[in-house]
Amino acid sequence: MREPVFRIAGLLLGFVALACGALAAAPYPARPVRVVAPFAPGGGTDIVARVLAQQFAEQLGKSFIVDNRTGASGMIAYDIVAKAAADGHTLLITNSAFASLPGLMKSLPYDPMKSFTPVSEILRAPNVLVLHPSTNVNPVKDFIAAARANPGKFNYGSGGAGSALHLYGELFKIAAKVDLTHVPYKGGGDNMTALLGGQIHMNITQYQANVIALIKSGKLRALAVTTDGKRSPALPDVPSMSEAGINGMSIYSWAGLLAPAGLPQTILARLNGEVTKMLAVAAVRERFVAQDAELIGSPPEAFEQMLAKEIRRWGEVIRAAGIAVN
Repeated sequence: MREPVFRIAGLLLGFVALACGALAAAPYPARPVRVVAPFAPGGGTDIVARVLAQQFAEQLGKSFIVDNRTGASGMIAYDIVAKAAADGHTLLITNSAFASLPGLMKSLPYDPMKSFTPVSEILRAPNVLVLHPSTNVNPVKDFIAAARANPGKFNYGSGGAGSALHLYGELFKIAAKVDLTHVPYKGGGDNMTALLGGQIHMNITQYQANVIALIKSGKLRALAVTTDGKRSPALPDVPSMSEAGINGMSIYSWAGLLAPAGLPQTILARLNGEVTKMLAVAAVRERFVAQDAELIGSPPEAFEQMLAKEIRRWGEVIRAAGIAVN
Protein backbone atom coordinates (compact mmCIF):
# COMPACT_ATOMS: atom_id res chain seq x y z
CA MET A 1 0.00 0.00 0.00
CA ARG A 2 2.90 2.31 0.60
CA GLU A 3 4.20 2.17 -2.98
CA PRO A 4 1.16 3.95 -4.54
CA VAL A 5 1.34 6.59 -1.84
CA PHE A 6 5.00 7.23 -2.56
CA ARG A 7 4.23 7.22 -6.28
CA ILE A 8 1.51 9.85 -5.83
CA ALA A 9 3.79 11.94 -3.63
CA GLY A 10 6.48 11.71 -6.27
CA LEU A 11 4.07 12.79 -8.97
CA LEU A 12 2.95 15.75 -6.87
CA LEU A 13 6.53 16.84 -6.30
CA GLY A 14 7.12 16.53 -10.01
CA PHE A 15 4.14 18.73 -10.77
CA VAL A 16 5.39 21.32 -8.25
CA ALA A 17 8.82 21.30 -9.84
CA LEU A 18 7.32 21.72 -13.30
CA ALA A 19 5.13 24.57 -12.08
CA CYS A 20 8.09 26.32 -10.47
CA GLY A 21 10.10 25.84 -13.62
CA ALA A 22 7.29 27.32 -15.71
CA LEU A 23 7.09 30.35 -13.42
CA ALA A 24 10.85 30.81 -13.52
CA ALA A 25 10.75 30.63 -17.30
CA ALA A 26 7.81 33.05 -17.60
CA PRO A 27 8.66 35.88 -19.98
CA TYR A 28 9.53 39.28 -18.53
CA PRO A 29 7.70 41.56 -18.36
CA ALA A 30 4.44 39.68 -17.96
CA ARG A 31 2.34 42.82 -17.52
CA PRO A 32 2.76 46.63 -17.62
CA VAL A 33 5.71 47.93 -15.59
CA ARG A 34 5.45 50.92 -13.26
CA VAL A 35 8.43 53.28 -13.36
CA VAL A 36 8.29 55.39 -10.20
CA ALA A 37 9.82 58.88 -10.46
CA PRO A 38 10.37 60.79 -7.19
CA PHE A 39 9.91 64.28 -8.59
CA ALA A 40 7.36 66.30 -10.54
CA PRO A 41 6.80 66.03 -14.30
CA GLY A 42 9.08 68.15 -16.44
CA GLY A 43 12.22 67.96 -14.32
CA GLY A 44 15.46 66.26 -15.31
CA THR A 45 14.76 62.99 -13.49
CA ASP A 46 11.25 62.82 -14.92
CA ILE A 47 12.61 63.30 -18.45
CA VAL A 48 15.00 60.39 -17.95
CA ALA A 49 12.10 58.27 -16.66
CA ARG A 50 9.94 59.07 -19.68
CA VAL A 51 12.69 58.41 -22.21
CA LEU A 52 13.40 55.08 -20.51
CA ALA A 53 9.72 54.14 -20.33
CA GLN A 54 9.18 54.86 -24.02
CA GLN A 55 12.33 53.08 -25.13
CA PHE A 56 11.84 50.04 -22.87
CA ALA A 57 8.27 49.69 -24.17
CA GLU A 58 9.64 49.52 -27.71
CA GLN A 59 12.41 47.11 -26.76
CA LEU A 60 10.38 44.76 -24.56
CA GLY A 61 6.92 45.00 -26.12
CA LYS A 62 5.07 45.89 -22.91
CA SER A 63 3.85 49.16 -21.44
CA PHE A 64 6.17 51.03 -19.07
CA ILE A 65 4.18 53.69 -17.21
CA VAL A 66 5.80 56.61 -15.38
CA ASP A 67 4.29 57.17 -11.94
CA ASN A 68 5.34 60.53 -10.43
CA ARG A 69 5.25 60.21 -6.64
CA THR A 70 6.44 63.54 -5.28
CA GLY A 71 6.93 64.70 -1.72
CA ALA A 72 9.20 64.24 1.29
CA SER A 73 12.35 64.87 -0.78
CA GLY A 74 11.69 61.70 -2.77
CA MET A 75 11.18 59.42 0.23
CA ILE A 76 7.57 58.64 -0.72
CA ALA A 77 8.68 57.21 -4.05
CA TYR A 78 11.65 55.39 -2.53
CA ASP A 79 9.45 53.76 0.12
CA ILE A 80 6.89 52.61 -2.49
CA VAL A 81 9.56 50.82 -4.48
CA ALA A 82 11.32 49.42 -1.39
CA LYS A 83 8.06 47.72 -0.37
CA ALA A 84 7.06 46.52 -3.86
CA ALA A 85 7.30 42.94 -5.07
CA ALA A 86 10.75 42.07 -6.38
CA ASP A 87 9.52 40.84 -9.75
CA GLY A 88 10.72 43.65 -12.01
CA HIS A 89 7.27 45.19 -12.47
CA THR A 90 8.03 48.15 -10.20
CA LEU A 91 11.17 50.16 -10.95
CA LEU A 92 12.63 53.42 -9.65
CA ILE A 93 14.37 56.19 -11.53
CA THR A 94 16.42 58.10 -9.01
CA ASN A 95 19.07 60.79 -8.92
CA SER A 96 21.89 62.15 -6.79
CA ALA A 97 19.46 63.35 -4.09
CA PHE A 98 19.01 59.68 -3.16
CA ALA A 99 22.58 59.61 -1.81
CA SER A 100 22.28 62.69 0.42
CA LEU A 101 19.06 61.73 2.24
CA PRO A 102 20.69 59.19 4.60
CA GLY A 103 22.92 61.95 5.97
CA LEU A 104 20.16 64.55 6.15
CA MET A 105 17.41 62.51 7.77
CA LYS A 106 17.42 61.07 11.28
CA SER A 107 15.51 58.06 10.03
CA LEU A 108 14.31 56.64 6.73
CA PRO A 109 11.48 54.18 6.08
CA TYR A 110 13.88 52.10 3.97
CA ASP A 111 17.57 51.16 3.91
CA PRO A 112 19.27 52.90 0.97
CA MET A 113 21.62 49.98 0.33
CA LYS A 114 19.62 46.95 1.51
CA SER A 115 16.09 47.79 0.32
CA PHE A 116 16.99 48.08 -3.37
CA THR A 117 18.67 46.22 -6.19
CA PRO A 118 20.95 48.56 -8.17
CA VAL A 119 20.36 47.97 -11.89
CA SER A 120 22.47 50.59 -13.66
CA GLU A 121 23.70 54.16 -13.54
CA ILE A 122 22.16 55.63 -16.68
CA LEU A 123 23.89 58.96 -17.13
CA ARG A 124 25.74 61.71 -15.32
CA ALA A 125 26.38 65.40 -15.92
CA PRO A 126 28.95 67.69 -14.29
CA ASN A 127 28.27 71.02 -12.66
CA VAL A 128 29.88 74.42 -13.07
CA LEU A 129 31.03 77.08 -10.63
CA VAL A 130 29.58 80.40 -11.77
CA LEU A 131 29.89 83.94 -10.44
CA HIS A 132 27.89 87.08 -10.99
CA PRO A 133 29.98 89.32 -13.30
CA SER A 134 30.18 92.02 -10.63
CA THR A 135 32.34 89.63 -8.62
CA ASN A 136 35.35 90.76 -10.57
CA VAL A 137 37.68 87.79 -9.96
CA ASN A 138 38.96 85.17 -12.38
CA PRO A 139 40.36 82.49 -12.46
CA VAL A 140 39.31 80.24 -9.57
CA LYS A 141 42.57 80.73 -7.67
CA ASP A 142 41.93 84.50 -7.55
CA PHE A 143 38.42 83.93 -6.21
CA ILE A 144 39.80 81.61 -3.55
CA ALA A 145 42.49 84.14 -2.62
CA ALA A 146 39.88 86.91 -2.33
CA ALA A 147 37.62 84.67 -0.22
CA ARG A 148 40.47 83.73 2.11
CA ALA A 149 41.40 87.38 2.52
CA ASN A 150 37.77 88.29 3.33
CA PRO A 151 36.23 85.45 5.39
CA GLY A 152 32.43 85.39 5.14
CA LYS A 153 32.26 88.29 2.67
CA PHE A 154 31.39 86.17 -0.35
CA ASN A 155 28.21 84.13 -0.40
CA TYR A 156 26.55 81.41 -2.40
CA GLY A 157 22.92 80.45 -2.83
CA SER A 158 20.88 77.28 -2.88
CA GLY A 159 17.32 76.05 -3.13
CA GLY A 160 17.21 75.44 0.62
CA ALA A 161 19.04 73.74 3.48
CA GLY A 162 20.22 70.28 2.46
CA SER A 163 19.59 70.86 -1.24
CA ALA A 164 22.15 69.78 -3.82
CA LEU A 165 23.53 73.30 -4.30
CA HIS A 166 23.91 73.67 -0.55
CA LEU A 167 25.97 70.49 -0.36
CA TYR A 168 28.04 71.48 -3.40
CA GLY A 169 28.83 74.85 -1.82
CA GLU A 170 29.86 73.22 1.45
CA LEU A 171 32.10 70.74 -0.36
CA PHE A 172 33.77 73.66 -2.16
CA LYS A 173 34.38 75.39 1.15
CA ILE A 174 36.11 72.25 2.44
CA ALA A 175 38.12 71.59 -0.73
CA ALA A 176 39.21 75.21 -1.24
CA LYS A 177 39.59 76.00 2.48
CA VAL A 178 37.44 79.13 2.30
CA ASP A 179 34.71 80.67 4.44
CA LEU A 180 31.62 81.47 2.36
CA THR A 181 28.16 82.44 3.60
CA HIS A 182 25.25 80.21 2.60
CA VAL A 183 22.04 81.98 1.53
CA PRO A 184 19.10 79.55 1.25
CA TYR A 185 16.10 80.35 -0.96
CA LYS A 186 12.71 78.68 -1.28
CA GLY A 187 13.65 77.01 -4.52
CA GLY A 188 16.07 76.83 -7.41
CA GLY A 189 14.26 79.51 -9.40
CA ASP A 190 14.53 82.09 -6.61
CA ASN A 191 18.16 81.18 -6.15
CA MET A 192 19.01 81.73 -9.83
CA THR A 193 17.10 85.01 -9.86
CA ALA A 194 19.18 86.18 -6.89
CA LEU A 195 22.41 85.19 -8.62
CA LEU A 196 21.48 87.00 -11.83
CA GLY A 197 20.49 90.05 -9.80
CA GLY A 198 23.81 90.11 -7.94
CA GLN A 199 22.30 89.43 -4.51
CA ILE A 200 24.60 86.42 -4.22
CA HIS A 201 28.08 85.94 -5.63
CA MET A 202 28.43 82.26 -6.47
CA ASN A 203 26.66 79.03 -7.33
CA ILE A 204 27.76 75.55 -8.26
CA THR A 205 24.99 74.39 -10.54
CA GLN A 206 24.23 71.86 -13.25
CA TYR A 207 24.80 73.52 -16.59
CA GLN A 208 21.71 72.81 -18.56
CA ALA A 209 20.92 74.71 -21.74
CA ASN A 210 19.66 77.81 -19.91
CA VAL A 211 22.80 78.04 -17.75
CA ILE A 212 25.07 77.64 -20.77
CA ALA A 213 23.14 80.42 -22.54
CA LEU A 214 23.59 82.72 -19.53
CA ILE A 215 27.32 82.00 -19.50
CA LYS A 216 27.73 82.65 -23.22
CA SER A 217 25.72 85.86 -23.00
CA GLY A 218 27.98 87.15 -20.22
CA LYS A 219 25.25 87.24 -17.56
CA LEU A 220 27.20 84.65 -15.58
CA ARG A 221 30.95 83.98 -15.46
CA ALA A 222 32.04 80.33 -15.45
CA LEU A 223 35.20 79.62 -13.46
CA ALA A 224 35.45 75.83 -13.41
CA VAL A 225 33.53 72.65 -14.20
CA THR A 226 33.29 69.98 -11.53
CA THR A 227 35.14 67.26 -13.40
CA ASP A 228 38.36 65.46 -12.59
CA GLY A 229 40.65 66.37 -15.45
CA LYS A 230 38.56 66.56 -18.59
CA ARG A 231 36.84 69.71 -19.79
CA SER A 232 33.23 69.97 -20.85
CA PRO A 233 32.49 69.89 -24.61
CA ALA A 234 29.86 72.57 -23.98
CA LEU A 235 32.37 74.84 -22.19
CA PRO A 236 35.76 73.97 -23.69
CA ASP A 237 37.43 77.18 -22.48
CA VAL A 238 36.51 76.58 -18.83
CA PRO A 239 39.04 74.56 -16.81
CA SER A 240 38.13 71.56 -14.69
CA MET A 241 38.39 71.84 -10.91
CA SER A 242 41.47 69.63 -10.90
CA GLU A 243 43.10 71.80 -13.59
CA ALA A 244 42.39 74.77 -11.34
CA GLY A 245 44.24 73.01 -8.51
CA ILE A 246 41.20 72.00 -6.43
CA ASN A 247 41.03 68.33 -5.54
CA GLY A 248 37.96 66.45 -4.36
CA MET A 249 35.52 68.56 -6.37
CA SER A 250 34.39 65.99 -8.92
CA ILE A 251 30.61 66.44 -8.66
CA TYR A 252 28.10 64.88 -11.01
CA SER A 253 24.33 65.02 -11.15
CA TRP A 254 23.37 61.46 -12.06
CA ALA A 255 20.34 59.33 -12.81
CA GLY A 256 20.07 55.60 -12.21
CA LEU A 257 17.68 52.66 -12.22
CA LEU A 258 16.81 50.73 -9.05
CA ALA A 259 14.46 47.84 -8.31
CA PRO A 260 13.26 46.33 -5.02
CA ALA A 261 15.75 44.16 -3.12
CA GLY A 262 15.76 40.51 -4.06
CA LEU A 263 15.25 41.01 -7.80
CA PRO A 264 15.93 37.68 -9.56
CA GLN A 265 19.28 37.59 -11.30
CA THR A 266 17.72 36.79 -14.67
CA ILE A 267 15.51 39.89 -14.56
CA LEU A 268 18.38 42.03 -13.26
CA ALA A 269 20.58 40.94 -16.16
CA ARG A 270 17.74 41.59 -18.61
CA LEU A 271 17.08 45.10 -17.32
CA ASN A 272 20.76 45.99 -17.27
CA GLY A 273 21.10 44.80 -20.85
CA GLU A 274 18.07 46.85 -21.88
CA VAL A 275 19.66 50.00 -20.40
CA THR A 276 22.79 49.36 -22.47
CA LYS A 277 20.65 48.80 -25.56
CA MET A 278 18.66 51.99 -24.89
CA LEU A 279 21.78 54.13 -24.58
CA ALA A 280 22.98 52.89 -27.96
CA VAL A 281 19.87 54.27 -29.71
CA ALA A 282 20.85 57.35 -31.70
CA ALA A 283 17.78 59.41 -30.73
CA VAL A 284 18.37 58.72 -27.04
CA ARG A 285 22.05 59.58 -27.27
CA GLU A 286 21.33 62.83 -29.12
CA ARG A 287 18.75 63.92 -26.56
CA PHE A 288 21.03 63.50 -23.56
CA VAL A 289 24.38 64.39 -25.10
CA ALA A 290 22.85 67.71 -26.18
CA GLN A 291 22.57 68.47 -22.45
CA ASP A 292 26.27 67.56 -22.01
CA ALA A 293 25.36 64.35 -20.21
CA GLU A 294 27.72 61.40 -20.23
CA LEU A 295 25.92 58.13 -20.96
CA ILE A 296 27.05 55.39 -18.58
CA GLY A 297 25.06 52.14 -18.60
CA SER A 298 27.13 50.63 -15.77
CA PRO A 299 26.97 47.02 -14.53
CA PRO A 300 24.90 46.53 -11.34
CA GLU A 301 28.02 45.97 -9.21
CA ALA A 302 29.60 49.25 -10.35
CA PHE A 303 26.38 51.17 -9.67
CA GLU A 304 26.16 49.63 -6.20
CA GLN A 305 29.73 50.71 -5.42
CA MET A 306 29.04 54.20 -6.71
CA LEU A 307 25.94 54.52 -4.52
CA ALA A 308 27.84 53.45 -1.41
CA LYS A 309 30.63 55.93 -2.19
CA GLU A 310 28.19 58.80 -2.78
CA ILE A 311 26.28 58.08 0.46
CA ARG A 312 29.54 58.11 2.45
CA ARG A 313 30.79 61.25 0.75
CA TRP A 314 27.73 63.40 1.28
CA GLY A 315 27.27 62.06 4.79
CA GLU A 316 30.75 63.35 5.63
CA VAL A 317 30.02 66.77 4.09
CA ILE A 318 26.71 67.04 5.95
CA ARG A 319 28.34 66.20 9.29
CA ALA A 320 31.27 68.56 8.69
CA ALA A 321 28.94 71.43 7.81
CA GLY A 322 26.48 70.66 10.64
CA ILE A 323 23.53 70.58 8.23
CA ALA A 324 20.28 69.49 9.88
CA VAL A 325 16.96 69.11 8.09
CA ASN A 326 14.93 67.15 10.63
